[in-house]
Amino acid sequence: MKPTGNHSKLWFNSLLNAGKEVRFISNRDLTSYRQLCRWDYKDDYHDAVALAYCGWLNLNNPSAFLSLKSPEINATYQLFLEHERINRELKPLVNRARNLLHTEFPEAKKSKSESPNKVDGIWLFISNSNQHPGWRRYWLRIVKKSIGTVQNSGFSPQLVKLSQQIVRLKQRRIEIRKAFQTFLANPKYDFYNEAFDCFNLGVYDRTIILCQVHPFGQFLDTKGEELRKIKPRKIGKSGKPVTKRVGLNRFHACLGKAVKPWESGKKKGHIVTGSVLARIQLYLWARRTMAMSPPKNPKPRVKELYDRYLNDIQAKLTEGGTIDPDHPGNNSLKQWGKARVGDKLVKLLFKELIGAYRRHKEN
Repeated sequence: MKPTGNHSKLWFNSLLNAGKEVRFISNRDLTSYRQLCRWDYKDDYHDAVALAYCGWLNLNNPSAFLSLKSPEINATYQLFLEHERINRELKPLVNRARNLLHTEFPEAKKSKSESPNKVDGIWLFISNSNQHPGWRRYWLRIVKKSIGTVQNSGFSPQLVKLSQQIVRLKQRRIEIRKAFQTFLANPKYDFYNEAFDCFNLGVYDRTIILCQVHPFGQFLDTKGEELRKIKPRKIGKSGKPVTKRVGLNRFHACLGKAVKPWESGKKKGHIVTGSVLARIQLYLWARRTMAMSPPKNPKPRVKELYDRYLNDIQAKLTEGGTIDPDHPGNNSLKQWGKARVGDKLVKLLFKELIGAYRRHKEN
């Protein structure tokens, strides 16, 4: 069946409860099969025939179908999507509210909470939400001395409404973060966390990576080794058959780092495919760890990646160019370096996960 739509979720849950196997076909593949049948229009009847045709051709090829997540992983992934939606909604609301603060209450226009588990006090105060009495008295004292319009006419209805929306969304975001922390604390994910600790990955980084690569056994063979496939009729310099690193390539694809060749006429290049959310989160990790604040007393793996980040940028500088570790290169170079270090992180993380997985199995 197709993975989208409320009916798909209903049938999926019902069939699983009945002990049936369910396979999902991506919408893009379904479109290709419909075009293969020379159908240039779309309706449920022809979609069903295309689904049956695709399923019949690939019945013994599980890689042609989308991977299914366990109920717990799927619920966490849906929470992550909700978290991303909240972030998109919050930014314009906060910008509009801070613009109003410039004239109504300029003393608080840059106020913000330092903790990710707390809502900014200024929004709690303006929306008249529950707040510690001490903080409320603090804001009231500032209001009495304010040079803005709040001293004469109070906060405008528009600013109060925006503050209420911001408080509601931020409280929901805090609830989701706590749910992620509870999810990661589950003992069955200990070996994942053991590998994540080597790179100082944050809560959101760990959550999206775990949702994408679980179960980790899909990248390994029956002996717990990296899944490889011998390439027919290809012999290396050592005289041994050349193998394709299926496990590592699949791991790259799950984290949005699958590189595929692309050609059109005389143009040649590569495109990156896979999970966009995972790729963005890896980029944000590199930006936070490598560029914004270089690590102090970093762990060996983080130090290795930071050196790689600096070396990659140094290699792109002109002859005789110097590099400042605090401000490495220009913006385009820094973006390129962060993408490169994200690629390296995926390789090292795969290696660490294999080691943690084996140790977990032995215990």
